[in-house]
Amino acid sequence: MDYTDREYWNGIIKMCLSKFFILRVLYTQPMHGYEIARTVAEVTRGCCTPTEGTIYPVLREFEEGGYVTSAIEIAGGRERKVYTLTPKGKEAFRVAVEAWREVTNYILEAIEMSCCSVKTSNCCGISATESPEKAVEQGSNTASQAQDNQRTIDIEFLYLDLDACTRCQGTGRNLEEALNEVAEVLEATGVKVNLKKIHVQTEEQALALGFVSSPTIRINGQDIQLDIREDLCESCGDLCGEDVDCRVWVYQGKEYTEAPKGMIIEAILKHVYGGGMEAPATKEPLKELPENLKRFFAAKRKKDEEASGDTGKQVAMESCCGFSSASKCCN
Repeated sequence: MDYTDREYWNGIIKMCLSKFFILRVLYTQPMHGYEIARTVAEVTRGCCTPTEGTIYPVLREFEEGGYVTSAIEIAGGRERKVYTLTPKGKEAFRVAVEAWREVTNYILEAIEMSCCSVKTSNCCGISATESPEKAVEQGSNTASQAQDNQRTIDIEFLYLDLDACTRCQGTGRNLEEALNEVAEVLEATGVKVNLKKIHVQTEEQALALGFVSSPTIRINGQDIQLDIREDLCESCGDLCGEDVDCRVWVYQGKEYTEAPKGMIIEAILKHVYGGGMEAPATKEPLKELPENLKRFFAAKRKKDEEASGDTGKQVAMESCCGFSSASKCCN
């Protein structure tokens, strides 16, 4: 065995990570074996790509231990076994997250301290005359600052209306439920979620926010669904008196009028564990609103003005013909 061979260490690390990431992807939704392998490869950016020889023995072990259940489904005329994480499996993932976090901190600490403790060396960019204790302290401060920056995700929920629009209401409700389900995992890994709900009320505000479709969910400035699809929304049409389209969400090949909870959970975990903890994305300023939103704001503005005019007339009539002794026109 050649311990200087990087492939050896890559193999050891990937084998350990396979079980962890199989639990992670099943935490979001049930999947069949090939889909699990593909998703693990995606969320790890190719670092961990379990083969059939790895994934099915692990799944069999998980099933025997009560961490997953399986069921046969028919798709395209073919049978396939779909695996679902049990409550015991979800608890195992939570414990695994805590363990990996603790071990990772120890490994990073060991890497930072070991080689630099040799005073005659100049490894890691530290001079031989510099105090190892000072170097470690500076390294720890830098690592701590980096960790602070990487341990926060910003989630924005942008919508046109929560009183009448069933799509905005349903998406907001699913977002809250998704956050509740992953709360323990995020807490275990030290990830803080900043949730901001934004009621988009004017064209100017929509332009400033780069808002192009309602409702929208962004994580660290990135829309969880880049492909914008819309169709007629009756509730928003009733709200403004015009035909208005609202967002359609595509998840696992199906269309939904509300963002599915599984889709939201998957997007959150992808940002946390799939390398998406970078700073919020910067976008080119939106120069013009889509015609759909222009139509909505124009119709709603007109309807509000008409309602305001009717109210003004009613107030004027009441002040003129009321029973007030100060009403000159009624003397």
